Amino acid sequence: MEQLEDRINNYINEQILNFNNIETNELVGKSLKEQILNRLFSRKWSRKAQYEEAKKYTEEKVDNILNKNLDFLFCFCFGGYKHFWSPTYPEPDWAEIFTIKYLMEYVLPIAETQNNNVKIEFESEEVALTYMNNTPQEGMDKYNDAFKKLINYVNEKTKYPIDLSVVLARDFYDKEELLNKMYDYLPEVQERFNNLDDYEKEIRLKRAETNIMWDGKENLTNISGEEKKQFIYNSRTLNEAFLDIDYELRGKEYFEKENLIPLLGSFGLGAGGELWLHLASNKSSLVDFWAGIGILEVRDDKIIEKTISKKQFDLIKDDLKRIKLDNDLIKISNNYSWIYVYEGKLPF
Repeated sequence: MEQLEDRINNYINEQILNFNNIETNELVGKSLKEQILNRLFSRKWSRKAQYEEAKKYTEEKVDNILNKNLDFLFCFCFGGYKHFWSPTYPEPDWAEIFTIKYLMEYVLPIAETQNNNVKIEFESEEVALTYMNNTPQEGMDKYNDAFKKLINYVNEKTKYPIDLSVVLARDFYDKEELLNKMYDYLPEVQERFNNLDDYEKEIRLKRAETNIMWDGKENLTNISGEEKKQFIYNSRTLNEAFLDIDYELRGKEYFEKENLIPLLGSFGLGAGGELWLHLASNKSSLVDFWAGIGILEVRDDKIIEKTISKKQFDLIKDDLKRIKLDNDLIKISNNYSWIYVYEGKLPF
């Protein structure tokens, strides 16, 4: 155990927390535009083909940036919370670090090729989750506070010409105005939702159910089956209302900036987001960092960074070893004082 602990601590401090060892590959293509687009569209980073609409939209943005000599602003939209199923709830864990480095590697060749500045902005959208998912606001505040500190830490440590930042959706508008517009718009959204085919409705409702914290802001654990179904339905349709109203209130001000290229995680694959590029969470995982937990898969010859889901965690939790760590991030969250390790090849 002591030998494993030493190996893990060395790997984390020398590899994961070294923000100046990111692999750099030359851009491939005849023109600078082609090189950048090849990088952004490569399936190496998404694991799946990008929507054609997203490729066209991104190409228009890249054209504009290059023609006007603008800075590149990559906006990664995420939940702004840690899912309550995770043992690391409510604060960030190693999954966040894995994705931060992954995104830096994704854009680094562009940053090193261009005279333009390159910025990655993490855009947190937790503003209405307590109404949709019964998630306590206190936990989301702890998450965003720690996440901001993580981003500041990386900015201080890296030598690369990439600027990282965090913005909160809630800072763009009055929360009461947002909620009033959402609830006024809700009947229209529900009518639209009701007209979907049964298969699509089932997918969206199941996704919504996984995010509801039944023992969260209010104790909903004892509500009836029918009340539970109604809450799930309201959660899903409120979420869709939020996305539309949020864009109405700040789309032109924020999302339609002429140099902003929007990015989504793999969870966004499906309804919505057809104009936005979708990315994996790291080199070996598709699970979004805020919805999963970061662990290490330790084999004889290598260590693999993984972000796993609740289903995957439940499958291997009895075989995980909790390794004690010593590093600078402990001052940001106690979650960085340890990490789960799986020895051998994961069964998924």
